[in-house]
Amino acid sequence: MESTRSGYQFRRITGARSLWWQAAISSTGDGMFLTAFPLLAASLTRDPVTIAGVTVASRAPWLVFSLTFGAIADRFDRRILMVIADSVRGAVVALLAALVLTHDARVWTLYACAFVLGAGEVLHANASQALVPVVVGAENLVPFNASMSAAQAATETFIGPPIGSALFAATPALPFVADAVSFGGSVFLAARLPYLHTAAPAVTRLRDDIREGVRYLWRDAVLRRLALMIAGLNVLWFAAEAVLVLYAFERLHGGKATFTILFLAGAAGTVGTQRFIAPLRRRVGVAGAMTLMLWTWAVATLGLAIAGNGGVAVVSFVIIGVGDALWRVLATSLRQSVTPNHLLGRVNSVHRMFGMGAIPIGAALGGFEAHAFGVRAPFVIAAIGFGLAAVFHRALLAPLRTD
Repeated sequence: MESTRSGYQFRRITGARSLWWQAAISSTGDGMFLTAFPLLAASLTRDPVTIAGVTVASRAPWLVFSLTFGAIADRFDRRILMVIADSVRGAVVALLAALVLTHDARVWTLYACAFVLGAGEVLHANASQALVPVVVGAENLVPFNASMSAAQAATETFIGPPIGSALFAATPALPFVADAVSFGGSVFLAARLPYLHTAAPAVTRLRDDIREGVRYLWRDAVLRRLALMIAGLNVLWFAAEAVLVLYAFERLHGGKATFTILFLAGAAGTVGTQRFIAPLRRRVGVAGAMTLMLWTWAVATLGLAIAGNGGVAVVSFVIIGVGDALWRVLATSLRQSVTPNHLLGRVNSVHRMFGMGAIPIGAALGGFEAHAFGVRAPFVIAAIGFGLAAVFHRALLAPLRTD
């Protein structure tokens, strides 16, 4: 799959730079939002169920809109869809900044903003992921996805969160203003992408297109197994992440800085792993690399379950970042390489409906677990689940062993 030449040859491909920078700038704003939004929620309430509800609201659109938006991404100019999505998201974040500035932000407004932002994310992600193979070519998927994943992890976690925390400490509205500006930059770059949409004009009904995408994924053993895996893994992890801000405050006895450092540690693991993914894949195959991914998450969540101080938690997040890098690049590249482009928007939407749609389920579960058994409970349950997945990895990854 990789070119025998440098993995960076995609930098000379028309549109690849704009696609890369568009993702990096948008992710910087996402990183600011990633810390500022939970901090804003925690300033309004300390109820774990209520705080977890923000994550539920932001991820519920993956269950509601994913299939429809995936079919739309196979019918229309994907660049324009990205522009529309980020324009709407920028306007919503600007509105939230105004509400925070005037002290009119309430929990219900956070839920509403989170839902609309999540809907924009669904449209943008389905369009952009379907555009990548056409822009960079099949031979460059792994190096491009690795580079873009590293950029997203670095900006979303290294750069964005510290800025978001610092701006929130200065004036709570500032990180949301900055996020709105980042969406403006993302819109500008998306508009500069070349028109490379290859799907034929639609002559079928939208619901028939959706069914075709669902059938294609479900009949392919590799795609079906990847979708089911990420759904289960996300339920486990996001049950814990939904109450992470409370975990940092109550379990680790830290504050805003501790919460931010955990995200930085995860990004360090993700970024530091990127250059090793392609060689690892060549040496042990996709199934072998994903087996390593399962073990990293099992070890890391065990560390978080037993952590009583920030040091153990930080190391655990570094390891989580390693597993995250492996999944992002390998699963995405595999899905893009085995799916015909005219179906890619729909197949991506089905896959991400499983993965992202599992997040609100996990978040709601985590809120109730923490409310009933304490803030540590979701991490203990996640450790048990990831441990079982690692032990039974052969059954989980069986279809991938023909790669």
